[in-house]
Amino acid sequence: MTSHRRAHRYSALLLAGAVALAVTACSVKSNDDKGTPSAGATTAEAFPVPPAPATARGVTADSIKIGFVYPDLEKVKQFVDVDHGDYQAVFNALVDKVNKDGGINGRRIVPVFGAVDVISPTGAQETCVKLTEDEKVFAVIGSLNANDVTCYVQTHKTLVVGGDLTAERYAKAQAPWFSDLRGGDELGQGLQLYIDKGDLTGKKLAVVAYRDDQPTLDKVVLPALKAKNIPITETGVLDADITDAAAVSSQFNVFIQKFQSAGVDTVLLVGGSQTNFPAELQKTSYRPRLLFASNSTASAYVFGAKSGDLSVLDKALALGQATNYTDPAVNTCLPTIEAAMPELKGKIIDPALAPPKQPSWGTSEAAACRYLTLFQAIAQKAGKDLTYKSFQDAGFSLGTFHIPVTVDTATYSRQTPNGDIPPRIFAWDPAKKGFFVTTS
Repeated sequence: MTSHRRAHRYSALLLAGAVALAVTACSVKSNDDKGTPSAGATTAEAFPVPPAPATARGVTADSIKIGFVYPDLEKVKQFVDVDHGDYQAVFNALVDKVNKDGGINGRRIVPVFGAVDVISPTGAQETCVKLTEDEKVFAVIGSLNANDVTCYVQTHKTLVVGGDLTAERYAKAQAPWFSDLRGGDELGQGLQLYIDKGDLTGKKLAVVAYRDDQPTLDKVVLPALKAKNIPITETGVLDADITDAAAVSSQFNVFIQKFQSAGVDTVLLVGGSQTNFPAELQKTSYRPRLLFASNSTASAYVFGAKSGDLSVLDKALALGQATNYTDPAVNTCLPTIEAAMPELKGKIIDPALAPPKQPSWGTSEAAACRYLTLFQAIAQKAGKDLTYKSFQDAGFSLGTFHIPVTVDTATYSRQTPNGDIPPRIFAWDPAKKGFFVTTS
């Protein structure tokens, strides 16, 4: 793989939030095409309980071995200007605080760090094998990209806290799994917000997705729109290898030309299309309104295109979780991190507001804080007899819980292992060059 292709591969992974697949051709469908799934298809309502044996690998009378996963951004500094701060230092600061306060039911946390080589096609797999087979950790927490989590909860039957917990992935899990991310399953609620606001009614709507996002498109997005009688003028599904810039550009231009010819005035972007499509759109004079299914990837597009033509974002909206990085009442780990690293005082802010060329400490702090806090709460509730079974039972009975950094509370039960945090609408602010929660 050439350095150019490695850089493009990582850029796509980081900004689009999708792992590349080597596939060919593209698909553009008009509203005359058949085959739209019914609203009665499998949905995020079904969460079969994963196996949870009464075993406790990695747990001793006085310790719990936990694997902490995060992207090794040192690998890409020569290709992409991105810096999340020091993940390991942040995790260590939070673990030290837990241990200093008596640990979890008297057990101290023994951290094992798994930095993922994001350039290597096998980087995530290698980290998974290291933590599960070599280190034999009790649980893995942290930043897990898309399907990478299946190596842990499915292949190696290891407990996970974090990652995009969708109904489809969860149904295959062979170990307990909890998170605060719903991986697109929340789009039914999010689309209702767009409908209530009038952003889809009476519009000539096109929907764009990447092939990886086909389950979300087929089982969540299209049925939700059909149920609310929102017609779709065009649907475009990108099937190109997302690392092949020329193929992606060519296929998205086919979409753009067809949308413009059909008079499409609103484009809903689902999943991995969300950064690449506006990047192509900005090269044209066509300006439909963009509605993003994910605020995080909408913001990633901004990150990668600040020197480009951001007029494509005029009146754009995005869906996401409301967050607050600077209020200690919301971001409850903030005092701990600033006490451990005083030089960070005032620097842990919303990543969208991070100054150019400066580390986005809010990214690493949020990932570490959210998932360690959730793990600690569930493990504490599980009691002294900590096993996969007691942990899963405790998670199912956790109930209402505040995930640090997020404004809205989560709810954990057997049917909501992903926390069921409601989405909010974010609006593009051209002056601040970011997406911010709307007040109306």
